[in-house]
Amino acid sequence: MASLAARLRGIVAGVGTGGVGGAGALAMRAAAAEAGRVVPSEAARVLGGVVVSHEAGEAIRVTRHYPAAMRHGRVTLGDVLAQVLGAPEAFAVLARAWPSSPEVAGAPAPSVDGLWLLDLETTGLAGGAGTQAFLIGGAHLSAEGITVEQWLLPGFEHERALLAVFAEWAHGRGALVTFNGKSFDVPLIETRYQFHRTTSPLAGVWHTDMLHPARRLWRLQGSAYGPAEGSCSLGTLEQRLAGVARVGDVPGAEIPGRYFQVVRDGQAGPLEPVLEHNRLVLVSLVLVLSAAMQRITHGPSGVREAYEALGLARVYERAGQGAEADVAYGAAIRHLERVGRDPATLGEALRRQALLRRRQGRATDAAAAWGTLASLRGAPPALRREAREALAIFHEHREGDRWAARQHAHELLSDARAEVREAAQHRLHRIERKLQARAGADLLGSTDRAE
Repeated sequence: MASLAARLRGIVAGVGTGGVGGAGALAMRAAAAEAGRVVPSEAARVLGGVVVSHEAGEAIRVTRHYPAAMRHGRVTLGDVLAQVLGAPEAFAVLARAWPSSPEVAGAPAPSVDGLWLLDLETTGLAGGAGTQAFLIGGAHLSAEGITVEQWLLPGFEHERALLAVFAEWAHGRGALVTFNGKSFDVPLIETRYQFHRTTSPLAGVWHTDMLHPARRLWRLQGSAYGPAEGSCSLGTLEQRLAGVARVGDVPGAEIPGRYFQVVRDGQAGPLEPVLEHNRLVLVSLVLVLSAAMQRITHGPSGVREAYEALGLARVYERAGQGAEADVAYGAAIRHLERVGRDPATLGEALRRQALLRRRQGRATDAAAAWGTLASLRGAPPALRREAREALAIFHEHREGDRWAARQHAHELLSDARAEVREAAQHRLHRIERKLQARAGADLLGSTDRAE
């Protein structure tokens, strides 16, 4: 019967290109740790880095600088960096829209000074306690370019050293920017610090996850042929925003298996594409950050599509800038009305504008948006129903126009949902009683005047 070690080696030898996690990742890590064949100095030489020693072990640091004159797709990094570093107000909007934790939500919005970026490559794509970050990529920005620092784990027994040298680099820096870091990167690396009973350098740091504004701004891609539901992966965004086409990029699902193979046989060469993948992620993250900040800086007049204007309005609204949000909603509505397409998106823009105005106490302006939505042909029934209900409430209780309230309530009697019909019937009964009472009072008044 084969020993446990032999069976674990067989698991590692059978690693394909798919991502691993959970028990599979634990088994691979155990087998790879037993092999322990990576020589840090040799791996550093192959990858163009240096060995950083620590009392807890060793880590490999690789540094790459991307100058401002370098092109990334259709843009130069200098233009991208000028937008990021020269628009602190725009970054403050993003930071206020998505505060990283309740502790920082009430603090002043961070500046772009000391801004840095983070991306991890891990032993599994699903996260969890059994997943480790074997590569930590960090980037800091200046007018001269983007400098990427990477820390590579030469063996699982060196994890404490890796975390320590990264913490030394990250300590005292400014706000953090990631892409899907709120759900994956940050919780994962903080778990590893907790595992080793050490303090995470990310504790209390203001963190902006660019996945959330990217979804607002670019999930719906407008075109001459109408909207299309689009992916918001970083690869899709870099191609859409700047025409970036990666050549020879290693697939993300293949990365964990590559690392296990390297730790098992000691040959670091297969990790060079992984490090390059990580560096390109960080450079493209700067591109996405710059594009979002550019839209915020120029407002609705600077966006390319109605869907960007709609997303920009949602960003403004989350940041507490109601006036700017209302203007952006109006720009999206006007554009969609001119195009004459996509009543669903137009209806959503009208609904959000009406809700915003109602929260601002502008009931009459909100009713104007609800009225346009209620009469919008092709709008989703749920949106038109919400508009009818809002208009019935407005006319009955705000305007005192019970005939108009009766008309909107009557429209809801044909709704497919029974609870909506019951609520409309209840409202109609109440309105009818008020109308009859008013009619009786008017009759008595006219009789008294005649006498």
